[in-house]
Amino acid sequence: MMMTIMTMLTRTILISALLSSAAYAQQAPPQPAPMFDLGPGPVLVPLPPNGCVWAGRPFSDGAGFCVADKVMQTCTIGKWSREINSEGCHGALVDTR
Repeated sequence: MMMTIMTMLTRTILISALLSSAAYAQQAPPQPAPMFDLGPGPVLVPLPPNGCVWAGRPFSDGAGFCVADKVMQTCTIGKWSREINSEGCHGALVDTR
């Protein structure tokens, strides 16, 4: 009888140790820290009448900028249009800041 109790006690201890070690081994790995902070989110800026949006920024009707050598992007009545062979952009470098 004493041997049966000792055997059951030993088995119970071994099984408990096995289950607790398995539960520890299955913990989720820690998440890596983000490379950059995206911040609180986008900021809504009012759009001027007949304005356009470029890269999240509002532009007024008639605004324009160079997107390549001799290529000007212009806001016209709420839509972007491109003027090819624009002398206003002769030799201009693209600035996408």
